[in-house]
Amino acid sequence: MFKKVIQLFAITALLIGCTETKENLKQEFMQSARGEVDEIILVMDSLQYSGALGDAIKAVFREPIKGLPQDEPIFSVNKASPRRLNNVLKSASNMIFVMSLDSKSRESASLRGYFTAESLKAIQQDTAQFFTIRRDEFAKGQVVLYLFSNSEELLAEQILNRKGQLQELFESTARRRIQKSVFAQREKTLEKVVAEDQPFTISIPYGWEQAKNAKNFYWLRFLEADKEQNIFVYYEPYTDPDVFKNIPQLRDRITERFLRDSEQKDLYITRQERPDIQAVFSENVNFDGKYAVKTRGLWKYSDISGGGPYISYTVVDEASQMLFYIEGFVYSPGTTKKNYIRELDAIISTLKVPSKNQ
Repeated sequence: MFKKVIQLFAITALLIGCTETKENLKQEFMQSARGEVDEIILVMDSLQYSGALGDAIKAVFREPIKGLPQDEPIFSVNKASPRRLNNVLKSASNMIFVMSLDSKSRESASLRGYFTAESLKAIQQDTAQFFTIRRDEFAKGQVVLYLFSNSEELLAEQILNRKGQLQELFESTARRRIQKSVFAQREKTLEKVVAEDQPFTISIPYGWEQAKNAKNFYWLRFLEADKEQNIFVYYEPYTDPDVFKNIPQLRDRITERFLRDSEQKDLYITRQERPDIQAVFSENVNFDGKYAVKTRGLWKYSDISGGGPYISYTVVDEASQMLFYIEGFVYSPGTTKKNYIRELDAIISTLKVPSKNQ
């Protein structure tokens, strides 16, 4: 009996080993995912795309990003027919498959081919579950979202109800990919300067420079011919909980003091208010385990000679009882700016208050 048990364990281990080997071989020979970080290939029935279900998809994944000077959708969505899905399209970094069982078209029949018989039966029986996420489905480094339901109407409702969660899936993926790209090389000498002079650490991509290193304030920037990106950090003792109600005023106080032109002292950075765009968008978030308010808005030079979008976090480090205001802003006239802002967000997210200050 004992001998049979040993044999059973040996066979099980062999099967597991074979499965792992097959998966490793599959990964080794699989093509790498391609495409821009915000590009999504959408695979769904064309008739449904023109109806309520398509409207729900567009409302979630093509929603304009808040706080930009011109309309830019959160993702670049490209519709693909399930009957014409080739290996090039399948290699996309981000994909969404949308299928409802009540559609009887040829395209929907093709879509059902991506689901097993067991999956289709489960969809019929469980209306609460409407999405699943698969990684490395057709290419390495790929994220695939499957959206499904019994009916088009129910699926459209579920998609709209979980808008934030579905957006964050691809936003967090884009953030990780951007971090991998921008931090391929780092300014480690400058990172050491920050760690020695300031009560925080931050990862700094190659090519970024120090603009100002002062008490309670630190400023980094990256200059190219067609753009300028900036990140600054301000901190002070946390004494007033109402500061979170007056973040725009806090920003004004910081920028008017620290973000002035070195040669033209009356030229500084301030907030931009436009009648066609809401001035500030704010939301409560978690920043490295700390309570924070994330803000998006527009800035301008005080002489109105230029401007652009910014993203900021107002954070309280309770251990040190310090308030941190961290902002990234971009100047790039005549270009789209959402991915520049994403890069700033990715860099800002590496800021930490070391335990030595706690």
